[in-house]
This record gives sequence, structure tokens and C-alpha cells, in this order.
Amino acid sequence: MRLRQRILLMSVTLVAALAIPATAEVVYTQVNASFSVGGYYAIDLNHDGVADFSLRSPILQGLCQSGDQDLWSLTVTPASGNSVAVMSGQPNSGLAAALPNNVAVNATEVYSTATSVMAELQWGYCGSYSLGQWWGIPSGYLALQFRAPDGTIHYGWAKVSTAAYVDRYGVVHSTTVVWGYAYETIAGQAIMTGQTSGD
Repeated sequence: MRLRQRILLMSVTLVAALAIPATAEVVYTQVNASFSVGGYYAIDLNHDGVADFSLRSPILQGLCQSGDQDLWSLTVTPASGNSVAVMSGQPNSGLAAALPNNVAVNATEVYSTATSVMAELQWGYCGSYSLGQWWGIPSGYLALQFRAPDGTIHYGWAKVSTAAYVDRYGVVHSTTVVWGYAYETIAGQAIMTGQTSGD
């Protein structure tokens, strides 16, 4: 084959390769990890040894006008440059959204870089209340916005369930399970909650 034909063949092959759109590649991690009151779990989406999001289950004790007051919460904290979707219509509420399965996670969500409350429970002498979207559902999905080391934005999810109650002695019991998480390797491309592959 002559040199000119080889160059033409290589040029056609290169143009054809560039014309094929990038296919989705999802990195999925199944974990099934649980923690209770006082515990935490770090989500490392891209497995580089750095926590991208942290879930915590703290309990605070204090006083109100009538006596003791306690507060338990489940929170999610994004690492610097990352963010988590918050309840739509209430972007400043500080409440993390609980999305159902098979919902697109993309730029249309409202994201926050601050620590967001998933569930909160307060009880004691000054009354009781519960807060957040994560009550009464078997599991939900956190919508995650992740900044890769090269600065590009990627979208992902984490499947979480939580349950908490206060016993007759005023002691809180909670169990939070992180079932798994995933992210889309193509910058800016949506991922569906629950999606575990690029298909």
C-alpha cells in the first residue's frame, strides 16, 4: 500500500473514531455498610482514598427552659468543591433531598455545598419534633455533584436508609445503612438514581 493511501486510511479511521459519541461509564460501589448513633460513613466516589461526602449521626444534649433536651440527626457533608441536592422549592432549608429510584441526577437539581440534614429528631422537656425527607421511606437516594481532580463536574448518587426512635427511657436508637453509590465518569452527563452501569 502506498504511503498516500495509508495516510488517507488513517485519516478516515481517526475521523470515524472522533464522530462516535462517548458512551456512559458508571462507576458503581456496593457497600451495605451500617452505623448507629455517633457513627459515620465516608463516601469515596472515585476510590482515590479521599472522602467526597461524609454521613454522620451525632447526638447533642442540652437544656431548655424546662429541663433536658436532646437532638439526634443524620447529616451529609460534601468535601470542598462537592455538593448535595437539597429539597426543591426550599434551597436554603438545609434539608437534603430524598430522591426515588430512576430519577435523573443532573444540573437541574438545587445543590448545596454546606452540611445538609437528612433526618432530625428532637425530644425532651420542651417538646419533640422530627424533620427531613428521610422518615418513613425504606430507602432514598442522595443526589451528588462531584468535582473530579481535573476540575470537571460529575453527577452521582448514594442509596441510604435510616430509622431512629426514642425508647421509654429517653434514649435514642438509630440505624443508618449505605447500600451503595455510583457516579458518571463523563463530565456533565446525567446519571439515573439506582443506575449501576452505562447501559
